[in-house]
Amino acid sequence: MSVVKNCLIVIFSLITSLSFSIQTDEVSNISVPVHSIPTPNLKQIQKEDDAIAAKGGMYRIGVFAYTNLTETNSGTWVNLNDGKRKWQLSISFPGAEALSFIFKEFKLGLNSKFYILDQEGNKISADYSKENVMEDGRLHVALCEGDFMTLVLIDDANTFSKINIDKVIYNYRSTGFTRKEKINNSESCEVNVNCSEGAEYKDEKQGIARVYVVSKYGAAWCSGSLVNNLAKDCKPYFLTALHCAPSNYASNSDMLLWKFYFNYEASNCSNPTKVGTLLSQFVDGCIRIADSDDNDGTAIQKSDFLLVQLGTLATESQVINQLKSFNSFWNGWDVTDLFSLGAVGIHHPSGDIKKISTSTKLLETVSYSGTTSNTHWSVEWAKTLNGNGVTEGGSSGSPLFHYNHGYSRIIGTLSGGASMCTALSAADYYGKMNYHWKSDGTNAVQQLQPFLDPNNTGVLAMNGSYSPCSDPKDETVFDGLMLYPNPVENVFIVDFWNTIYSDIAIYIFDVIGNEVYALENQKGNYIPVYFPIINPGLYQVKIKADNKIFFAKIIKK
Repeated sequence: MSVVKNCLIVIFSLITSLSFSIQTDEVSNISVPVHSIPTPNLKQIQKEDDAIAAKGGMYRIGVFAYTNLTETNSGTWVNLNDGKRKWQLSISFPGAEALSFIFKEFKLGLNSKFYILDQEGNKISADYSKENVMEDGRLHVALCEGDFMTLVLIDDANTFSKINIDKVIYNYRSTGFTRKEKINNSESCEVNVNCSEGAEYKDEKQGIARVYVVSKYGAAWCSGSLVNNLAKDCKPYFLTALHCAPSNYASNSDMLLWKFYFNYEASNCSNPTKVGTLLSQFVDGCIRIADSDDNDGTAIQKSDFLLVQLGTLATESQVINQLKSFNSFWNGWDVTDLFSLGAVGIHHPSGDIKKISTSTKLLETVSYSGTTSNTHWSVEWAKTLNGNGVTEGGSSGSPLFHYNHGYSRIIGTLSGGASMCTALSAADYYGKMNYHWKSDGTNAVQQLQPFLDPNNTGVLAMNGSYSPCSDPKDETVFDGLMLYPNPVENVFIVDFWNTIYSDIAIYIFDVIGNEVYALENQKGNYIPVYFPIINPGLYQVKIKADNKIFFAKIIKK
């Protein structure tokens, strides 16, 4: 299956019928009207999706039914014994794995609440109150399992809430629910992120989310990552691919309806049998910050990046606290454009639980579908202990990490490719962070640099961090060399990336120039230095590597 790379052209949507029937509320013994929406033409949808996949198009999972359902023109009201009023309306949309509801108006009273029940009367949504309404007065209740459910609104006696559902999304595949396709509906060769292949990416995986994308064409899956910035303020920046949301397909209003699901993963290497509480940790909505301005994502000529801020400007502090409660990790990045030997992709193929794909080959730099050179990394995946991870629809926008011994950073974001379990050697293509940085255009909103390096420090690489972001895993970066962590407790690493030297010597001096340590006759590209200095403070490091000399400062904690 091709990975998402362009936005779909053809779409199937519905105008709902005004078909009503009656069911009985067993608690109050009141008849509840049923609003029936006809099943979409699934054969036509399959034909469209096949055509989209053949072109590398968006991994669509849901289509719209347009409605106008309000508390006054639909459903029924009943007075309860405690003096409150209850409104109910049942929705039937046969064959759906899950339904999503978009309210263009959601105005609840002070003590009012809204929730959704399945056909057996079990609650399948959270309780929503006036606190949950979006800034523009809307609400998006996503991925309620099943094709028949009852909407419930509770008001105080003299309260008159206002709701208007203008869209119902028929989610027909890859929801993770067991009634149609079980969780784990990605390809069989994929590797769960908590298998041994992910052992050195325990932090990095905490920044990855699957993204429930809403555009004018329906719902789709993409992937992406939180990214750190050199202001070290934990601003909730999230990096994905532009083709997930070209501005002519996903408006600013649409993007406020997106959902970002964190920690959607198996707890170990085995596949779970049901979703359980995996859908409970999500952030609502985002705003567009910058993108590659890449032909609206329909024919990728540049590097295909999209930087968003989760939530809104007004909810920034709230979102940061929410992410902190999820134990989220703001991933680091590297824009030095050095070739990497060894890389991994962490992603949500087909919207599935988090997977990891491993490459052991030297990455190649290529163009994508256009004439612009050196915009992408070409990656081939390797067989590992627990499978042979690839990418799929829904993986788009996910990060590519270079392998860096627990300090891995993002070097690319997925645009597309041809890898699959039946084409293990086929390449995938990741837009390069180096190109994202300043090469997609001259305007600030076409670059990552103004936002990830807001003070224009010139730093070209940064490690990730948990909140607070003021204390990332620090490192010193040179052209072709990294020294980390810095500050150091007992051991630091001198890492020459993929350049192997045959004669390496490392000397450490105190602040008055006395040599306090020497390590000589080393070779390779990765040298652990066991720091023997007892006294904390600032030291200078001199590194000789064949005919090159590097200098750095290091702090002993």
